[in-house]
Amino acid sequence: MTIAGPLFVLGVPLAVAAVLQILRRWTIISVFLAALTAAGMGVLLTLLPLGGVWTFRGLTVELARPLVVMGRVVQIEAADIFVLRYIFFTAAALFLLAWRFLPHSNFFPVGLAAAALFSGAFMVEQVVYTALLVVMGAILTVFPLHESGGAAKGGLRYLVYTVLALPGLMVTQLLLDLFMVFPNDQGLLNTATVLLGVSFAILFGAVPFQSWLSAVSSDGSPPVVTYLFTVNTGTVWFLLLAYFRNYPWLSQQAAFGTLFTTLGLVMMVTGGVLAAAQQRLGRLVGYATLVDNGAMLLALGTGRMEGLALAALLLLARPFSLGLMTLGLQGLRQLTGGLDDHLALEGAAFRAPWSTMAFLVGGIALAGFPLSLGFAARWGLYRITAMTNFANAMVALGSAAAVMLGIVISMRVLLTRPVARPASEAPPPASAPILKEDRLVVVLIVALLLVTLALGFFPRVASNLAVEMAQWYTFFP
Repeated sequence: MTIAGPLFVLGVPLAVAAVLQILRRWTIISVFLAALTAAGMGVLLTLLPLGGVWTFRGLTVELARPLVVMGRVVQIEAADIFVLRYIFFTAAALFLLAWRFLPHSNFFPVGLAAAALFSGAFMVEQVVYTALLVVMGAILTVFPLHESGGAAKGGLRYLVYTVLALPGLMVTQLLLDLFMVFPNDQGLLNTATVLLGVSFAILFGAVPFQSWLSAVSSDGSPPVVTYLFTVNTGTVWFLLLAYFRNYPWLSQQAAFGTLFTTLGLVMMVTGGVLAAAQQRLGRLVGYATLVDNGAMLLALGTGRMEGLALAALLLLARPFSLGLMTLGLQGLRQLTGGLDDHLALEGAAFRAPWSTMAFLVGGIALAGFPLSLGFAARWGLYRITAMTNFANAMVALGSAAAVMLGIVISMRVLLTRPVARPASEAPPPASAPILKEDRLVVVLIVALLLVTLALGFFPRVASNLAVEMAQWYTFFP
């Protein structure tokens, strides 16, 4: 029996997701089945050449064989391999990180199904269907976002903004198709560019649509937030590149570089200022991510292949930094019954040293400071930006320093020793949570710390992958 590659890559995760929905009671089985399925898809896409054939007990999978669904061609192309590998490998790692924090969670079947939808989005030839599948996958990830408690404001806000971005993307597709028929109608291209910019500004959380980033990171479960900020955002990023690859005249407009450079700098400055003034660790994660999103758009605004490679490197570095940061955040929240403000977390470093270290190192990496893979990417971005505009490079560097200031202020609070209680004072109420750090979580933190530091010392492996990834998007002249 011969199966087309797209059917196998989509069908297996969706089938396993359906099984996981039934097995939610058994967390260990759910975690490892979801992680093995996602990692298996990533390994298959890594080891099997695009034109290769995989045979197992009479079942043959042809990776490059197209699948036709209702007249629409679904096919894996060479440029899609890197996107699919990023989606599946990142999802597999996040399933393992969520193991101890989300028992009996809907995150594992939903996350696997969303990864399948995101992957399918890049196998469809028509960009409009790509946008539709990306939005469907994004909406799906909202459901497990608030399973661990807390207000649902962040998920609802993300849901509203994501749905609002879809009409703009679909109308953009229509206008671009019309422009191909009437290439002299510059108004069609200008309108499409504006709609495309607004739609992706919403999806990236650009100013003034950044409120969903802080709301999600403040109210949502940290493992799911990490999935949303890495897999979802990474998929949106590649969707943007798909538009430029399919319609190369978009990137050849005179205002292309100015638009993305300005938008990226505004995002970085806004995120940096808000991060420096933030007194809740969850919101600090959201604003640091806003700065990182801005850095990726700033790299795209350079209009050079090197900038595109640096943006890809920033995307590859994010799962490690955000994974550490949110692992630490979840551990610290468990000490206070879900609170993450400075007042509640004063002196928490002495009760949860590993969670504190994870939050610190992850924050440093996300801010783009040594020793991390993010530093290699940010330093390259500052250099390439300074070649054309030194002031822009200094603004970008200052924004990263502002995020670092917010992390330092938070660490000062965490390391402040609690005031000693007089002997006559009543002890704290019995309801106050007194928890020890989970040993398995500590093992995960140590492993992620070692990988983060190793990539910081030896960034060439990741940088070579980023360059190879960028070479498939040759829309720059």
